[in-house]
Amino acid sequence: MGTGWGQGHSDLIGFAANADFILSTVGEELGLAGMMAVLLVYGLIVERGVRTALAARDPFGKLLAIGLSGAFAIQVFVVAGGVMGLIPLTGMTMPFLAAGGSSVIANWALIGILIRISDTARRPAPAPAPSSDAEMTQVVRP
Repeated sequence: MGTGWGQGHSDLIGFAANADFILSTVGEELGLAGMMAVLLVYGLIVERGVRTALAARDPFGKLLAIGLSGAFAIQVFVVAGGVMGLIPLTGMTMPFLAAGGSSVIANWALIGILIRISDTARRPAPAPAPSSDAEMTQVVRP
C-alpha cells in the first residue's frame, strides 16, 4: 500500500534518492498501485507517440515521431531496470520525475514536437495543385 505521500524514508535509499532512485522513492510512498499508475502514464505517452507516427503523412514526421517515442521508452526502461537491479544504472534521469533542469526541458520539447506532428497529421490534407496538362486540355466555353 505504500507509506503515503511524503511519509517515505528516502534517506535510507542512498545518495541519489531524488535523481537516479526517484522511482524507488515513488514506489515506497505510493505502493504497487502508485507505481503501476506511474508506469501506465509513461506507457500511454509512448503509445500516443507511436499512434502519432502511424498517423503522420510525411515520412520524416513518421520517423521523427517513432524515434522520439522510442527514446522516451528507452529512457524509462533503463531507469526502471536500473532501480530494480535488472541492468546497471547509467545516470539517466526519469522523465518528468527526477531533479534535472535540462532533462525536464528536453522531455517537454520531445512532447511538444510529438504534439506538433500529431496536430499536422490531424489537419485536412491540402488540395493538390492543378497540373499544367489538365489546364491545356480544358475547353473553355463562352
